[in-house]
Amino acid sequence: MQTQLSFYDLNVEPYEKTLDNVIKFPAKKSAKISEIKKLNKPKPTPADSVKTLEEIEKIKKYFLDRREYRNYCLFIIGITTGYRIIDLLSLKFSDFFEDYETWKREIDIVEQKTKKRRTMPISDGMKTAINLYVKNKGSFLLNEYIFGSRKGKNSPLDKSSARKIFNNMAIDLNLPYHCSTHFLRKTFAYWFLQIHKNDMSALATLQDILNHSSEKMTLKYCGIEKERKEAMLKDLSGLW
Repeated sequence: MQTQLSFYDLNVEPYEKTLDNVIKFPAKKSAKISEIKKLNKPKPTPADSVKTLEEIEKIKKYFLDRREYRNYCLFIIGITTGYRIIDLLSLKFSDFFEDYETWKREIDIVEQKTKKRRTMPISDGMKTAINLYVKNKGSFLLNEYIFGSRKGKNSPLDKSSARKIFNNMAIDLNLPYHCSTHFLRKTFAYWFLQIHKNDMSALATLQDILNHSSEKMTLKYCGIEKERKEAMLKDLSGLW
């Protein structure tokens, strides 16, 4: 018959659960709701560049026919300067005019993202668009935002409203592009290279304008790298 030993027979103090002898494990932190939403949030579809002059003319006509001169002006200045939407929406009439009658030679701003100064010449196309806008607007103040919102006095159009304008335009015109606000900058980049395709320095110049880290990044950004790959694959498929 086996004898059952007790703590006292083993000369061991009986175990007593206290705060001192309980092993403590760090509590597992629960993921923040914002982090979970971020993980589940789908990546936005990259914007496309408009790749034919016919489609650019269609977009211009779309805004003019609807008498949306502010939006027409935003489109023209966007594809002519290549500024990011945040910089475009911050432009004021004073960025274009010395006074109420004298044009400046160039736009001179500090980009909000890069904090770098970037100047762009004011083209005749921009002047025509602004003159048309002002004529139908009636008047303007030098310290007034060009692309003003209707929500408040002298407040700029917000990014989401601009995105909606161009998204609706693309749907109405049945364009084969994703026209988020970034498509303005990408269209500028695409046509910059198309116009200067025979200039060996054009890609490096555009890379500098867009502040990209490599020429390959600039080609991909413009959509030209994808076009080249598709053309090469098409040539290959024609062999057999």
